[in-house]
Amino acid sequence: MDLNTIYADFKQKAQKSIDHTTQELRQIRTGQVTPALVEDLSVTTYDGTTTLSLKELASLTTDGPTTLIIDPFDASVTQDIEKAIQSSPLGLSPSVDGKLIRITTPPLTEEQREKFVKLANQKIEEGKVHIRVQRDDTRKSVKTLEDNKEISEDDKYRAEKEIDSITKELTDTLDELRERKQADIMSV
Repeated sequence: MDLNTIYADFKQKAQKSIDHTTQELRQIRTGQVTPALVEDLSVTTYDGTTTLSLKELASLTTDGPTTLIIDPFDASVTQDIEKAIQSSPLGLSPSVDGKLIRITTPPLTEEQREKFVKLANQKIEEGKVHIRVQRDDTRKSVKTLEDNKEISEDDKYRAEKEIDSITKELTDTLDELRERKQADIMSV
């Protein structure tokens, strides 16, 4: 294994952490409702035999800035979707209208906005921790290469500098995500 492979592997693993964090942030409510808020919600259907994400069971659309409309592909799963939404930590109250499910979200209070900003910060920090763990594993790989005399001590130091540079670039990306999400949450 050479250093370029180690760098590429680190970037790939760290990018997965960033993608996961981005997905987590999409589920945090802002002033406008979006399908991303509920699309990955797990729904147990067909008498508990199947668990699918909401986006696999229904089409999700918005009706104005505060209403989400869920149109199940199969009308028999409407009650299952309703239960999943009610039992989720999102605090949403669905109303069933025939086959359609409507979720109307009230405007966020200042207190709710601050709570969501804290939650977003927590998700960003979790992403940074994952990147740091991957950085440490990558450094161990470089150290192993040096111990096996596959690279010199100078190469190890250069590699550690490169790894730190990549880490900074990735954590800066997470900081940018945080700032954009905070702006979305706090905008009225």
